[in-house]
Formats: sequence, structure tokens, C-alpha cells
Amino acid sequence: MARETGIATNLITGFLGAGKTTAILNLLRRKPEAERWAVLVNEFGEVGVDGAILQGQGAVVREVAGGCLCCAAGVPMQVALNRLITQEKPDRLLIEPSGLGHPARVLELLRSGPYRQVLEVRATLALVDPRKLADERYTSHIGFRDQLNLADILVGSKDDVLSDTDRERFRRWAGSFQPPKAEFGLVSHGEIPLEWLDYPG
Repeated sequence: MARETGIATNLITGFLGAGKTTAILNLLRRKPEAERWAVLVNEFGEVGVDGAILQGQGAVVREVAGGCLCCAAGVPMQVALNRLITQEKPDRLLIEPSGLGHPARVLELLRSGPYRQVLEVRATLALVDPRKLADERYTSHIGFRDQLNLADILVGSKDDVLSDTDRERFRRWAGSFQPPKAEFGLVSHGEIPLEWLDYPG
């Protein structure tokens, strides 16, 4: 499809309960009025919205039929992605892999073959509930570490219910990555700054 620039594309990752759904819905509510946004998820249940409601707001949600978006970023994902691109022609695409998925495979697909001409992969955002950072079972999980190492921006969610200790722990932890992340910060109610989406991937 002919466009001056590729479709701005972001991965929104995070473990179950990290606040991905809240963040995506918040981003959709604040999207520029003239833009059409699309969301690709494993199941509608994960975003918990009625696609028809979003349609009127210039946003559409599509699910990957038959399961995990990350399963080798396989044929079901490619079919869903192709339909979304050709039928909806979005200005921005948000992709939410499963909380236990491996987003590296999804990014690999988005940057390969024909998608390289169509998509402009921008920042990958990883949401983290800072209260979980004190739990070694959480922080030592390979999937958790994979998501964080891959992320360009770390988002500490649920700032409205955090203690000062939680906030300090998140800031120290998020600032310790090498190479450093492009950005990190705490948000309440999923209010991720829109400009974070346009950091390079």
C-alpha cells in the first residue's frame, strides 16, 4: 500500500495484571482525532472492549484467531495483520502480545519481508507493576526479563496505589539497565504520555 511513511507501530508488553489493557484504552481515548488507530490482540477478552464502540472513535480492535500472537509469530498473526493493514489502513497500530509471550518473535516478523515497507516500528513499551519488583519469583522469570530487555521504554503502572518504597524501587531498577532505556516513568490509570509512542524502536 502506498504511504509517505509506514504505519507507526508499537508493541505494548507486560505480565498479566501489569495494566496493559487500561493503558491501551487510555491511549485510544486520547488519540489525535484525525487519526485512525488499530489494536491487534490475542483475544478480545484481553482488551475487554467492544470493537464496535471503538469503531465510532476511529479505532478498531482485531484479535488473532487461534491463539497466541507470539507463537513463532505464525500464520494466524500474519493473516490478522494483513487484514488489518489492507482493510482498516490505520495511522497507528498497537500490538498487545500475551503477557507470557515472547515479543522478540513478533518484532522480528514486523521488521521482515513485506512488512518492512509498510510498518514503521517505533518504541516497544513494557508495563510493570512496581509492587512486584520485590518478588524474586516475578523478577527472575525468563519471560519477564525477556520483555524488559527488549523494551525501549519502561512504564511503572498503578502509581496511584504505590508506596514511596515501591516508587523508589522502580526508579532505581529502571535506571539500572545497560544500555539505558530511552525513557522510564510512573503512570496512574494507564496515562502513558502519547509522545512516548514516537520514540524510535
